[in-house]
Amino acid sequence: MPMAESSFDIEADFAVREAIGAHVDAIIERLVPQSAIQKTLRKWLVGHADFPDDEDAQTCLFVMAADLEMVTPSMSGRTLVERYLRAQAPKTSEDQRALQALSTAQFHLVRIVDRQGPDIVRVKDLVTGENLLLLDERISSLAEGLATAMRLCPLESGRYVLISPLFAIDEAMLEEAMTFVRHGRPLGTGHRCAASLYRNVARRGYQPMPQLIGELDEDMLFDFLRDVEESLSPIRLLALRWIEAGETAQELEFEARALATVDNLVDALGCFAQTDDLVAPEGLRTAFEQIATLQVETIVGRARAGVHGAAQMLDQVAAEVAGHIAQGNMYVGARDLFDRLKLRSTWSGAKKPTANASAATAEIDRVIQRIQALRARTADRGCTEAEAIAAAAKVSELLARHDLTLDEVSVRQSDCEGVSVATGRKRRAPVDACTTSIAEFCDCRVWGEQRADESLGFVFFGLKADVEAARFLHDLIEVTFDTESETFRRGAIYQALRGGDRRTALNSFQVGLASGICGKLADLKAARQGSGGQTTGFDLVAVKHSVLDDEISRLGLHFTTRTATSRRYVHGEAFHAGKIAGAQFEPAAAIGS
Repeated sequence: MPMAESSFDIEADFAVREAIGAHVDAIIERLVPQSAIQKTLRKWLVGHADFPDDEDAQTCLFVMAADLEMVTPSMSGRTLVERYLRAQAPKTSEDQRALQALSTAQFHLVRIVDRQGPDIVRVKDLVTGENLLLLDERISSLAEGLATAMRLCPLESGRYVLISPLFAIDEAMLEEAMTFVRHGRPLGTGHRCAASLYRNVARRGYQPMPQLIGELDEDMLFDFLRDVEESLSPIRLLALRWIEAGETAQELEFEARALATVDNLVDALGCFAQTDDLVAPEGLRTAFEQIATLQVETIVGRARAGVHGAAQMLDQVAAEVAGHIAQGNMYVGARDLFDRLKLRSTWSGAKKPTANASAATAEIDRVIQRIQALRARTADRGCTEAEAIAAAAKVSELLARHDLTLDEVSVRQSDCEGVSVATGRKRRAPVDACTTSIAEFCDCRVWGEQRADESLGFVFFGLKADVEAARFLHDLIEVTFDTESETFRRGAIYQALRGGDRRTALNSFQVGLASGICGKLADLKAARQGSGGQTTGFDLVAVKHSVLDDEISRLGLHFTTRTATSRRYVHGEAFHAGKIAGAQFEPAAAIGS
């Protein structure tokens, strides 16, 4: 949290800082031999690196060498700073406080945390874990998370003044510098640590710290961001690429959607709000807003698709943003943007209604009502495998009739939906092998997911009527497995076995049952395509899959395929019994219309 500060306190600290700067300049001019600085630079660079052409890098290396000379003990054991301070008599109260602060200067390894206002930057001491408030109006919010080293003078107000050069270091340099830390104790003058770190910077290349003041060279900023890209969040890297892409930024939309998580959306909102407080490349603020817009839209779309946990994500974002604002770590503009995005967060993937939209909606509703009526006569009361196959045949007939009412335009303008089904299990079971066949039968997509409680679930995604049919068939097959498995337990094969052999036989039966049901669904689908393909005049399945692929891309989802590697003993007789149970019934047995 920012410290409560009065304008007088800040102005007094600025006066002390000016006095400290004047004394440091006097030490370098009067006491530090130029030959010593040149000798140090040669030791760092000769045989390792060329002297840099960049003026800022040259200045940084010069000040590093001078800083090191100021704190190097002489033969008498005193440093140049100590010798200078012994010869000074303070002339004003500010001068007295400046000399006192300079006498207690210490070397710190720190990480930039955030800006606490126009004049204060919060840094974390990586040795002691303390948060320090640095009196500095230069460091940009883009520097958040970067590591560096600073020689700091503590002021009476609790703030600190920087008297060493401003630069960034990578994680490898930081790791080497941390080897000089001893048991969490402060580094003190940090002479050996500073010597090693400064040498590494000289040899590996100077990395500037993003700053707020002065004219900003955008090319230099881009170069800096590329150099430290491992330290930047995925959202900040994407925003950089976004403004570089210019008119072709829409090609990065999929990446923005793929990054749609609570943490990334909070980061995008916070970065958007902070851009008012820094000199930034043109378009950076807009880039953060567009990325946040796509992520809110994607999260809403995932919730509609049935992705587990997506419906709660916006509430989690709201809570985190509110918490950061309350702690002073985020600007209020982040919440304002989030509220605006929520107001217009209706899933932009919704298609514009066509002239015959009402008729199409009525037809879809009729198909869904018929499917729900089938549920009442089967899945809701338990059913055998024969009844399940008959119900599947009826669903196939209903979908075929519905498909005949579709043309390519109506399919492409249809909304996609998703439904999530829970298994209540933490491990896969033979019945799960049917999910892919169900999706193919209903022209859907399906993917598995692991819930927060580690249980397994599936999401069917497709056109409304197709998804409703997939959910019904999934529930129907689950019930069928229970019914047929109980029948198998009462049969001769199971009763003749004991212990673990019974479990193996039951599992084998269920694997065979799944194989038989999948085969039947494939036959039904082939029969439906054979009867309807010539009538529609276009490849309905291909068009549906094209629409689904486009919508899944808009959800920014990534899928991985798992290959089963475990081997289990299969009871051959039980497996064949299950396969026969799944294939011996003819689908023509109607169960009502």
